[in-house]
Amino acid sequence: MNEQENKLKHTETSKSLPIAMLRAREAIMLSFRPVLAKHGFTEQQWRVLRVLGEKGPSDAGQVAFDACILAPSLSRIIGKLEKDKYISRFIDANDGRRINLSLTTLGEEVLEKIVPETGIIYNSLQKSYGEEKLRVLLELLGEISQWKGR
Repeated sequence: MNEQENKLKHTETSKSLPIAMLRAREAIMLSFRPVLAKHGFTEQQWRVLRVLGEKGPSDAGQVAFDACILAPSLSRIIGKLEKDKYISRFIDANDGRRINLSLTTLGEEVLEKIVPETGIIYNSLQKSYGEEKLRVLLELLGEISQWKGR
């Protein structure tokens, strides 16, 4: 085994970028999950609502991409959110093969109710780490998310 292989073999998990990112995500989500659960939403459902609230009516494929949800999972999530009357689905007027999603009035109301609660969490993070650190972190994570792996 050469020196490089030995280093890789013995890299501590605390220095593994994928594991560190997962641990950071879990640490953050510990604060958000109770808020979402209180309102009856899963993380994935919340992400769909947030994307539609931010971008307005959108193509289902774009919602899946923006919410970081695989298409098969999105189908199930759409069904539940539509059944509960938080979103509506409609055929694109210009392309009959494309399904668009939009928030309903109830969906908009629930966003308005939950966003202030999640805002408290964001404010706490900002107090703990500082606005500049969070800005830099978000920029870096945005850059990393654009990396194509080669």
